[in-house]
Amino acid sequence: MMVAGVDFSGAKTDDRTWVATGTLDGDTLTLDDCRPVGRDELSQMLLAMPAGSVAALDFPFSVPESFVRFWHPGATAMPDLWAQTSEIDLTRFLEFRDRFVAEQGEPKRRCDLRFPECYSCLHKANPNMVPMTFYGMRMLGPLWQAGCSVPPIQDKQPSNSPQSSKAMLLEAMPGAAIKAMKLPHKGYKNGKNAPELRQRILCGLEECSGVKISNLSSFQSRCQASHDALDSVVAAVIASLWARDPSVFWCPDMDGPDRIASLEGWLYAPVYL
Repeated sequence: MMVAGVDFSGAKTDDRTWVATGTLDGDTLTLDDCRPVGRDELSQMLLAMPAGSVAALDFPFSVPESFVRFWHPGATAMPDLWAQTSEIDLTRFLEFRDRFVAEQGEPKRRCDLRFPECYSCLHKANPNMVPMTFYGMRMLGPLWQAGCSVPPIQDKQPSNSPQSSKAMLLEAMPGAAIKAMKLPHKGYKNGKNAPELRQRILCGLEECSGVKISNLSSFQSRCQASHDALDSVVAAVIASLWARDPSVFWCPDMDGPDRIASLEGWLYAPVYL
């Protein structure tokens, strides 16, 4: 089975998104590649992934309900918002964000409240979450329309449609997964201890996740040099965990208060390892 992990970026230069791809066989992941890509190339890669494959993507798939009511009040589910992003540019989206935040601050989505390390997807300081949220949502619309699965919403294409043979796209957060694995989830990106912390993550990733990475040593130096590369590999492990056993993830109760996830999206983290 093919899996992919994506550390997504909304940077203007469009050169900071990293993707790690590999093949999962039982409990063993063999990495094929780990490299930076542009957002258009990433979209094509995800579209080309075969049926049954899983990609874990590190960006918010949607925005808080209160912001939805301000920005696009007619929306009832994430695809309505994805479509809306194709109608405006980032500058216009930022205008909506700035007006809303001036009045109501930076609320979090329901799913974000469980993870103290989560920023609001409307956060514009360091880290600037807004461009990655906007460009990520803009990318999801065409992928869902083409037949990719995006839980927890229903698939666009019926299961018997030829177009339904696409990948599953999962909102993930490497930091939350690393924390669930009881590995260092703070300070590994920047700071004087970052190299040591990245090494500890790399050394413990297989044992703590239960996913054996047959050729991790081939990508060790890349992950040691770049936290973006490391996050993409961790995201590939998240995709592998989901492909193997979704029950280890915190999933929404769509018959209860979590049903807002169809509008706000949901962060899938393997908290029951």
